[in-house]
Amino acid sequence: MDELVTIVTYPDTAEALLAKERLELEGVRAFVIDAQTAGVMPYLTSSTGGVRVQVAPEDLQKAREILGV
Repeated sequence: MDELVTIVTYPDTAEALLAKERLELEGVRAFVIDAQTAGVMPYLTSSTGGVRVQVAPEDLQKAREILGV
């Protein structure tokens, strides 16, 4: 799995982790990107685009349905 796509971004790590958990409970492998930056330097979160939840391209449609985005 070389390529991932961002399905949603959140202003904080907690929300992103909840979305990841929801996706994985439904069988979609998900990854949280930039969580460490948000935790260590939260003032940079908005400039980096937030905390991203990413999935494989083939899981994009299912992930959108699960999260309602």
